[in-house]
Amino acid sequence: METVLKLIQRVDSRETDKKQEQEKRQLLEELREVARLMACNDLWFELECDENLIEACIYQREALQARYRYLLGTARRKGISCEPFQPKRAEG
Repeated sequence: METVLKLIQRVDSRETDKKQEQEKRQLLEELREVARLMACNDLWFELECDENLIEACIYQREALQARYRYLLGTARRKGISCEPFQPKRAEG
């Protein structure tokens, strides 16, 4: 009976590890996406001439920064870290 309980605990532990790894990948992917959107927003801001759309850029930037801070805080609380994001290079 004790052997069965140990086996069940091991299986549960593996499932928990897989779930945590999946959550980590999801969180890091979301951080990368928000960082990408912030870079796009920077480009849009630099190219925009209409004052109303400049204002829209600013509000979007503030929203993206708030989301990024939230995701970073979540990652810190969960003890998740990674190497700095590197831009993907085009192959060819």
